[in-house]
Amino acid sequence: MITPIEIKVNLDGDVAGALRRLRCPDTAAVYRDIWFAEPLHPGTAGAPTLLSSRIVIRLRSGAEEDDLTVKLRPCVPSQLAGRWGSPFTEPGVRYRIESDWSADRRMLSASAISSRPAGSLRAAVARGVDVTGALHSAQRQFLVSCTPPGVAVDHLRAMGPVASARWTGVPVGTLRADVERWSTTGLDLVELSLKVTPQQADSPVDLHLRALDARRELEAALRTLGLTIASGDTKTEQVLTALAAAHRLG
Repeated sequence: MITPIEIKVNLDGDVAGALRRLRCPDTAAVYRDIWFAEPLHPGTAGAPTLLSSRIVIRLRSGAEEDDLTVKLRPCVPSQLAGRWGSPFTEPGVRYRIESDWSADRRMLSASAISSRPAGSLRAAVARGVDVTGALHSAQRQFLVSCTPPGVAVDHLRAMGPVASARWTGVPVGTLRADVERWSTTGLDLVELSLKVTPQQADSPVDLHLRALDARRELEAALRTLGLTIASGDTKTEQVLTALAAAHRLG
């Protein structure tokens, strides 16, 4: 199986200025609030518990429908046992596998996404319910089947919100990328992403080379605009670490 490659580039510096240079304010954005789930009693200080186990549970609300995502990143193919070895869509849940390229890191990512009625997850967070109860049965099965033994995914609290604004198909040179801004707890981040999907008769090498070309072209176009490319942690890692620290202090 050849998986799509999603290229992600974070920017350093003035976020509002970067968005103006990308001409994002000229187009309509989709605005959503995002929460991440972590254990109610994380124990010791340090990195968030689930993130340390390479698990991310994300809730989003604000578009035409809400969604809840359970993601393993990074993971290895041997973790994805049984039906989790290939993407599928069934009533209530979509399962995707792709490669994430962020800075110098190349990671395999597997995600189970369930859709919910608009506003339902926001209401659940407002009630302070255990996020574990909001998981779809397939997402629970995904966690049980594919996560290492000893990782307790229960008694989860929602941390956030993170304010998200997303612009789709923004021209960057000859490419079109999605641009997303996340703002929360002392952080203001912007990320560009684009997906390189397998074509008919592609080999893994063909896809890899096309992704390399796309990344080089995207980065060159950003530098031409006077934008600075960041290195280091992904925006999810930065935000989750900041939220966990804020909850410990609270």
